[in-house]
Amino acid sequence: MKLKKLSAVALYAVTIVGVFTVGGMSGIFLEKAYGVKNILKAIGLNYRTSFPVQAQGENESNIPEAYQGKLQLFILAGQSNMSGMGAIPPSGMSVNPKIYVFGNDYHWKLAKEPVDDPTNQVDLVSKDEPGGFGPAVSFASALVQNHPDMVVGLIPCAKGGSLIHEWQRNLNDSTLYGSCLKRVRAASVMGNVSGLLYFQGEIDAIDPKEHPTRVFLPHQWADKFTSLIRDWRSDLKLPTLPVVFAQIGTNTQPDRFKNWAIVKEQQRQVKLPFSVMTTTDDLALKDYVHFTTESYQILGQRFAEAYLNLRSEMSKKEQKNK
Repeated sequence: MKLKKLSAVALYAVTIVGVFTVGGMSGIFLEKAYGVKNILKAIGLNYRTSFPVQAQGENESNIPEAYQGKLQLFILAGQSNMSGMGAIPPSGMSVNPKIYVFGNDYHWKLAKEPVDDPTNQVDLVSKDEPGGFGPAVSFASALVQNHPDMVVGLIPCAKGGSLIHEWQRNLNDSTLYGSCLKRVRAASVMGNVSGLLYFQGEIDAIDPKEHPTRVFLPHQWADKFTSLIRDWRSDLKLPTLPVVFAQIGTNTQPDRFKNWAIVKEQQRQVKLPFSVMTTTDDLALKDYVHFTTESYQILGQRFAEAYLNLRSEMSKKEQKNK
């Protein structure tokens, strides 16, 4: 009798497998409704690998077919000033049909603030609450304005309060490096990685006594940043990936940020090919270290100007070496 029941279960599971191949969403519905996973376990099948569930990053419905595979992708890494902490205007912002974001939920959508939206976030290691106005859309808008044929894809990876030590290479997707690398690879089905924006260092300038269990490396920031970029370029197989990074500017709590001048000088001393630094000293703050909405807009424009100049210089060198 038990054998007959098991055979019936097996037949039922095989039927479900046939339905499941129609699409990942059908399988999700069946799992919720009938407990497919438990049935498959009973007959020895692997639930995770038995069905062709749609891969993360392949949600093409939100990007016009004419743009699919043609986006120029930009990684947004660092800490809170890269994510954005500015107030979002009540009236909202206009949406550019040539600027998209690979959201924290691993779905493509038209880019709007907050770009680093934590809603349905997959990689919790980089989750920030709440999302705010940042420099990314301003950066992308400036690129599209200068190059109307360009379609931009933004990939947010930044984490507020993250140390340079916490960005060092670790392929586990529970780390900042690993999770960022994972989402970049997932997003790459829609285009090519064209650059990396990085803004981080404020936290490394804090008095280490404030957080005795964390690893602060203000005197080693330049070396750690250089290693980070080399590792990213290696893992992405992009040895000349253009990098634009921002130098920390000002703060209103100098007694707390005891190593501010050290980190700032470390950033100035970075000697890394195919990279350029932009400054933020003159940008207005909304609090002790985060910028106003207007300042983030200016920062985005500076990122774009620095990036375009860097690409121009790289192109000239390439032409000269031919």
